[in-house]
Amino acid sequence: MSNRARSATVAAAVLAAVAAYTPSAAAQADSAFAVSASGASLMRLNTDASFVVRGTADEQAEVYSGNVAATGAGVRMLWIPQAWAFRAGKVDSFGANYWNPGSIGFGSAAFGENTRASGNHSFAAGLTTNASGDEAVALGNSGTATGDRSFSFNGTASAVGAVAIGSGAQATNDDALAMGPSSIAGGLASIVIGPSIANGNFGVAIGLQNSASGQFSVAIGKNARTANRQGSVVLGDGCAGFSSDSVYPTANNQFIARGCGGIKFFTSQNLSSGVQVAAGGGSWSSISDRNRKEHFLELDGEDVLSRLRNVPVSTWNYIAQEDSVRHMGPMAQDFSAAFGLGEDSLMINTVDIDGVNMAGVKALTTRTDALRAENEQLRAQVAAQQAEIVRMRDEQAATAARLERIEQALRAAAPRP
Repeated sequence: MSNRARSATVAAAVLAAVAAYTPSAAAQADSAFAVSASGASLMRLNTDASFVVRGTADEQAEVYSGNVAATGAGVRMLWIPQAWAFRAGKVDSFGANYWNPGSIGFGSAAFGENTRASGNHSFAAGLTTNASGDEAVALGNSGTATGDRSFSFNGTASAVGAVAIGSGAQATNDDALAMGPSSIAGGLASIVIGPSIANGNFGVAIGLQNSASGQFSVAIGKNARTANRQGSVVLGDGCAGFSSDSVYPTANNQFIARGCGGIKFFTSQNLSSGVQVAAGGGSWSSISDRNRKEHFLELDGEDVLSRLRNVPVSTWNYIAQEDSVRHMGPMAQDFSAAFGLGEDSLMINTVDIDGVNMAGVKALTTRTDALRAENEQLRAQVAAQQAEIVRMRDEQAATAARLERIEQALRAAAPRP
């Protein structure tokens, strides 16, 4: 018998069944077509176009029973009550066995073309998607969710609770998240957004060509890598042309940032206060614009020197550093007690100590200028006195010479005995 003849025979049988069917009084009120077996209602088509298909769940029974040709390639819609599973769409030679009994998970559903939901309570939809993990979801084009409770949209989620979203995205460890094209989250509970890699457990990589290989490390931007340094945080800018120019830490728990255009930190909403390092610079510059300041008061330089004289200065080392790492400077408590500057008595703001030092230098400069003027005045007085002494010596010499001449004249005029 040809396929056309077989189809005609089946159609005739269905029409005959419909014509011969007489629904019960209860069913006549709300159904147009019903099928039952052994007294149990299996299917009912209601007059409002809704329908119900019933069956008996049986995890031990064959997935398929009866004479429906439900395996192999084809276009069809399937309800498998024994596995309480649903299929609708198309499978071709590529996925001919995807809707066969061995590829249908209990409580699963698959829609689209060559979709496979073999995990229990799994869901697959789209084109060539595969949800083989229990409670897994695979969507899009070639999405694969093999881990239990995993989720994939165009990517591959191969571990428990993993999530992969994007073309080529891979989440290969438990609870990992890979989002964006070519993103790879290989560390436990790692997070990747964009074409980057996070193989460190609890690592985070966001941006382009970043790598968070250290445990609980963070790489953000472009060409930032944590170089297996745990706890490190790296911020990369876009000035690196090649991966070999990446920015990376040199120790565990280190914070690294690169900004070829400079780095700025603001501490107010209107950007009126903060610090910055200029492009190519090597030290912090504080924002010190006169237009961003107020309440100016004049200083008494001598008072600053007097206060500064009472601030002890010593060498010391931080407790957290090696003893060999020495520093020089005052204690914050002494500095605060002397000048009352800054926000915290346990810290010294570099702007404040620089200001004190500058005020002290200016006061000393004023002292020096006064001493220099006084010294010049004394020098002038000494010079005048020395000139007067010379004049008096000259006059004394002239007087002595005159007296000598007078004495000589008197001796010459005296009568000879």
